Amino acid sequence: MIRGGTAGQQFKHVKAVFDQANSIIIATDADREGENIAYSIIKAAGATDKITKRLWINSNLPSAVQAGFKSLRDAAETYSYYQEARIRQISDWLVGMNFTRLFTLKATHAGLNHEVYSAGRVQTPVLALVAKNRLDRNNFKPVPYWLLQAKTEKSGIKVTFKTKEKFPSKTELERVMAENKLHTPYTAEIGDVLKEHKTQSAPQLFDLAGIQSFANANWGYTNDKTLELVQALYDANFVTYPRTEESLISAEEFNEMLKRAPELMTLLGLDVELKNSEPRKKYVGDYKAHSALLPTTLLPKLDQLPEDQLNIYIAIAQRSLMMFAPDREYDRTEVKINADALEFSATGNVETNLGWKKVQIDDQDENETDMDKGKLPEFEKGETVYLEFDQLEKQTQPQKAYTPSSLGGKNSIMEKLNLGTPATRANIIKTLVDRQYMKLTKNKYEPTDKGLLMYQLIKDSKLGSAEMTASWENQLKEIEENREKPESFLTDIKAFVREELVTEQKRPLDDELLQKNLAASMIGKCPKCHQGDIVFSRAYHCTNPDCDFMLWPEVAHKKLTDTQVKQLIDNGRTTKLVTGLKSSKGSTFKAFIVLNSEFKTAFEFEKKGK
Repeated sequence: MIRGGTAGQQFKHVKAVFDQANSIIIATDADREGENIAYSIIKAAGATDKITKRLWINSNLPSAVQAGFKSLRDAAETYSYYQEARIRQISDWLVGMNFTRLFTLKATHAGLNHEVYSAGRVQTPVLALVAKNRLDRNNFKPVPYWLLQAKTEKSGIKVTFKTKEKFPSKTELERVMAENKLHTPYTAEIGDVLKEHKTQSAPQLFDLAGIQSFANANWGYTNDKTLELVQALYDANFVTYPRTEESLISAEEFNEMLKRAPELMTLLGLDVELKNSEPRKKYVGDYKAHSALLPTTLLPKLDQLPEDQLNIYIAIAQRSLMMFAPDREYDRTEVKINADALEFSATGNVETNLGWKKVQIDDQDENETDMDKGKLPEFEKGETVYLEFDQLEKQTQPQKAYTPSSLGGKNSIMEKLNLGTPATRANIIKTLVDRQYMKLTKNKYEPTDKGLLMYQLIKDSKLGSAEMTASWENQLKEIEENREKPESFLTDIKAFVREELVTEQKRPLDDELLQKNLAASMIGKCPKCHQGDIVFSRAYHCTNPDCDFMLWPEVAHKKLTDTQVKQLIDNGRTTKLVTGLKSSKGSTFKAFIVLNSEFKTAFEFEKKGK
């Protein structure tokens, strides 16, 4: 193994090994980026003629690696993955480099100095989705409507019967009630009583998007945080490959998991019947690259895992056990009442066997249907009941703001529009947050003023079109499947960039948003030259080109708040002690942060002076 040295020295060692080798087995991650890394190094070393085989594994455990070496694939089988990754990399660079420079120059010429307005082939249409969502909600005008409900009580159980009818006004509702002689109290007869015993199999195994949605619903984790946690578990050999797009496993993996299930249940403290011991299509089948997420044969000591990793590991382990547990069973009852021309109904479910829910009963999964509608009393057809009517005023609701799950998780808008892949969506969203285009507030993504200004720049452009990006993703998929030539796609990208650059230069900036961004970017007057304004771009600095004032956002390993920065700029010191500061030796302390005579940050201590 080659360790240490610069990248150049490491490459020289690798090339020397390649020169002596008769054949090369590629053993990077079994995906397109792993393929890209391998071929980029091998081509640079001039050793492409020596590639013969490909190790394609889902786990780094010795047993999995040994099994992989016993069934090596021909390297030509996966070469198209490299082709797709290479073209994706080049096209992303062409789009990002050209349009980031263009938008940054436009913003600079408009007076928004020291800001980078980055653009990307996928990140820009995702920003457009978030910004449009916000604008649609701002411009939404609710429309009122009315509903009618009928209530009764039997055996101490209150029951609400509902009708599907919606009424545009209270006047119309009262007209219909008068026409049908509906008044409180109202005597009615029970109509049909429909009873049905239902079963529900366990949810599918987790792919990356699935565990991201689950983690967001249960613990509020962002998609990038969940990916980091699954990656850490994979690096420790506790779970299989994290960036998987599959929710299936092979028959061999199913049988292996079935053998290990008792040991895994003991680890989790579970006692569940393993009833479904035969593979079912919902969980077992052919997959292209990586199986669904599974715990490996190496079991962790749960009390030694950090809490966040523990949550993710238990979720993956429990989900893998659910497919062996009995199906969930419940009785569904629907009771109908005909009140002249209107039909009312009430529905209730009674759990008869929790089944797989015994494995994960307290957790939430926003993609699962809630069946717990409560128990109904026993009704017989023809039975007389007395109803009280309620008139409910409602209004239409705007679409909801995107959450980490609904934006980039399982069945998310990015997935439906084919924007990115499960492996890249988390990083795309994080990039938009890091570049201050949007922010996460109470688990909801909202665009910033900078993001709304960027949206104004790209809303009429093909660059901001989800359809255009989805079309590119489909073409890249065809390259991976050897159904399209890479260079043909690259030619189209270059033509698009040339055409859009010309069009975009003619598009004006929105003046109102421009003024908002100008005001927001200026923190105060420069305390050193008193001429320029202090703005932020990686650091706080002066817009006066002759002034060298700079204030870093982090002091003694502590990120300054906006309030503390404002105090330093305006008054030369923080008004309160700043806690959590760390010395170069790692010890923590608290102090007032001040600007000294050279306008550099320094500390004043509460009792000891400077």
